[in-house]
Amino acid sequence: MERGYWIRSKPLYDSLVWKQKATGHVVIAQGEGGIAVLKLFQQMCPREPITLLFADDASTSKNYADIIHTLVPEGVQICDSEQAVLDKLQAQLPNYLMGTQFYVAGSEAFIWDVLAELKVYGVQDINVEKELSGTLARSVYCVHCKTTDRDVHHSIHQCSGCGRHLFVRDHFSRRLGAYMGVMVDAEEPGNIPAKEEIYP
Repeated sequence: MERGYWIRSKPLYDSLVWKQKATGHVVIAQGEGGIAVLKLFQQMCPREPITLLFADDASTSKNYADIIHTLVPEGVQICDSEQAVLDKLQAQLPNYLMGTQFYVAGSEAFIWDVLAELKVYGVQDINVEKELSGTLARSVYCVHCKTTDRDVHHSIHQCSGCGRHLFVRDHFSRRLGAYMGVMVDAEEPGNIPAKEEIYP
């Protein structure tokens, strides 16, 4: 079994699949999420209007933006950063009709940043198709000083806020969009296990 299989708070992700009987479709992706977008558009496309917001990431090995432009000539908005995508989404959300379906692909941090924007307009995360793409890096919330660090790859992480060494738990907070980090040497100060890279 996968690590964390029985952790009920741990988010589950799947491949993006078009939802039927929607008033419209909004696809939001970044970086390696481009491959998820390409797979989605290889399926039979729905007849309803489709909007695609994509954050181009120069660090990825493939130029997904060019491929996406070729495959999806209409409704594509390519942005140069994740924040630009979030800003466009925030500006456009009031215009979407009830019954609009949302699809998000990219890193876990990006997925939950998008969900935070959607939540403001009453869209629940269970109503959004989500595909994790690329890195497995985690966002970690320090329960001691309330700092959230992104792009954490190791089992033990030193908090950028308070400097404590944190054990990265599998417990995930949907409200915070992060995994909980707990002081690893609380009972035996200075006894810090070797960190392992387990979220490449």
